[in-house]
Amino acid sequence: MTIESNLEKIERLTAKVWRVSKSHDPLAHLSFNEYDYLKSIQLSKKSIRLTDLALEMNVSKPSASNMVKRLECKELVEVVNCSDDARVKRVRLTAKAEQSLLSEIEIYKTIATKLCCKLNSNEKKQLDSLLTKAFRQ
Repeated sequence: MTIESNLEKIERLTAKVWRVSKSHDPLAHLSFNEYDYLKSIQLSKKSIRLTDLALEMNVSKPSASNMVKRLECKELVEVVNCSDDARVKRVRLTAKAEQSLLSEIEIYKTIATKLCCKLNSNEKKQLDSLLTKAFRQ
């Protein structure tokens, strides 16, 4: 097996679990792009500048602004003025989005369980360690 084929299998496993969980996923109505923006905002740990969000998403600032407006209409994000500089806008998740994103933890637990079902505890630790190392920035 190659890393590429294993990554494809992980992607397919993930897609299957998400499909099964779709009925009780409060974010299932979002496009992949909308969801990706929400995750980027969530991972920023605090409100994120619109400029930084555009950089994180590798898009233009107007494109990020349009997506933020769309997510704002869905009551998933809010735009606030920066306390340090009134020209700067920051984006943060709403309580509705935070609660919805919390519910997906169960989905990832299911994926992890299915992925690791044939691994012993040492192999699980090794897999976790290798993935952590691979995603370190």
